[in-house]
Formats: sequence, structure tokens, C-alpha cells
Amino acid sequence: YAALAALPWMQMGFTVVNVGYRLADAAPAPAAVEDTLCALQWVGRNAAKYNFDLAKVVTTGDSAGGHLALATAMIPADSPFTNQCAANGVTWAGPYTNPAPKVAAVVNWFGITDVADMLQGPNVRSYAVAWFGSMPGREQLARALSPLSHVRAGGPPVFTIHGDADPLVPYAHGLRLKAALDQAGVKNVLHTVAGGGHGGFTAEQQVAAFEAARAFLRELGITQERP
Repeated sequence: YAALAALPWMQMGFTVVNVGYRLADAAPAPAAVEDTLCALQWVGRNAAKYNFDLAKVVTTGDSAGGHLALATAMIPADSPFTNQCAANGVTWAGPYTNPAPKVAAVVNWFGITDVADMLQGPNVRSYAVAWFGSMPGREQLARALSPLSHVRAGGPPVFTIHGDADPLVPYAHGLRLKAALDQAGVKNVLHTVAGGGHGGFTAEQQVAAFEAARAFLRELGITQERP
């Protein structure tokens, strides 16, 4: 499945980097975000080797991957969450510099945008609670890991796909992200899948979402392919 998921992006002309990260049962928060931030730095360090165009880096993922795609693109380069990546440098000696490129756009498939919202209250979800466990200061950390906390003018454009009947990540998360991005003047689109759940869209809905995302990236000049 993971290999097949790369095909639409390859069709658009992208080189695909499939990123693995530590899951909640292996390491609590913020491990997954640290891993994807380090992966972005890997892209920067290896651009010449693999002929990456660092001006056209797009992050994408679905569900938890959608949250990570947003967080990776939106968390500032000087965030403490990038500190662990220093161990992955060419050498441990001398000063460390963050080689991560600025992300040109995010394609977010029904990702969590407010992590703290999932820890308590009407939108509490067991998967979010498990990611933090009983660690002290979990609400503060959850806010720091939330894409909504990092919305700012000049941030990367965002294309969000979200079903309005999603039982796992409330559709309100997509709506709130759009409202915050609009207020900050960041280009974005919320592509609503009518009656859609947490993925599992029909073939027609899936194709329509990809076509809309492709048009968004084309408008940004990230992909030059013809319609």
C-alpha cells in the first residue's frame, strides 16, 4: 500500500521520500515529530546526491501523517524539537546548522491540527492520550506540537482534504485550520469530501481530491505539468 500511495506523486513528477517515524507504543511525544523534522533535514543534506529541488519540497500524509506533514512544515527551524537531529549530522564535531529546506506546500489528508483538543473534552481520543501518557506538562507539549500553534504570515500554503463525517479526526480541525490560515493571509484550500469518513473515500472522491491538490500545486508553480 505504501508503495502504491506514492504513484500519484510520481505521476506529477515528484521524487518521493517515504518517512518512517516512531509510533506511540515505541516512544511517546514528541518522538514522531522529532523524526519527521530530522527527515526534512536529511532531504536538505542529501539534495545534491539525489537531485532534490529544495524550492519545491511538499510534505504530505494522512491522519497522523497529515498532522506530521503540517507540523514538519510549520514548526520553526530553530525549534527545540530539531535538537535531536544534530546527532544525524555529517560530523558531531564543530557547530551544528539546520539544513532543512523551507517547505513549499503541504497536502494534508485529514490530519490533527489541535493536538490538545484530543486529550480531554468532547473530542478526546484514546490514540492521542496514549501518545502522551501520564507525562507532566502534556497539555503544554500538545499545544507546541499543534499546527494551529504555528500558523503565521509567510507560512507554507496548505491544501487540506477532510471528510465532513470523519469519526476519528473531527472535521472541525480542518475548518479551524482554514480559518486560522485565512486570518494569517496564508494561501490554503479546504477540500471537503461530502459524507466522507476517516479516509476510505470512494475512487471518485479520491481522484477528485488528488486532481484538486494537483491544481493547487500547479497554481503555486511547484509542478509544471499540464492539466
